[in-house]
Amino acid sequence: MWLEDVKQTYVRRSMENRPRDYVVVKLDFSNAFSSLYRCGMLASIRDSLPELYPVCFSTYSRPSILFFGSHIIESQEGPQQGDPLGPLLFCNTIQPLLDSLRSTLTLGYLDDVTLGGPPR
Repeated sequence: MWLEDVKQTYVRRSMENRPRDYVVVKLDFSNAFSSLYRCGMLASIRDSLPELYPVCFSTYSRPSILFFGSHIIESQEGPQQGDPLGPLLFCNTIQPLLDSLRSTLTLGYLDDVTLGGPPR
């Protein structure tokens, strides 16, 4: 995971040159992909990657059918596990949130987010 190594190096360097009151918070979202509302995920794709919208809409506009033994479960949130577009759908959906943050340091790698800056 070379990208994770790059992120850690960047955070380390940021910490070396920080003011005394600098705070760093690392967040790892639990069940992050499953927590996305599909309507928000589809709207985000429609707005930023419209060429992918038709395939995403055909895949996620209706509940996915999951089989668990003799039980049928309708999955209505997040991308399907194993979907190669899942990481893109997740990252694209949370990008506006990351962009809105006012921290000095804002790094996101899939469901891991690192924020840094003055405590206020």
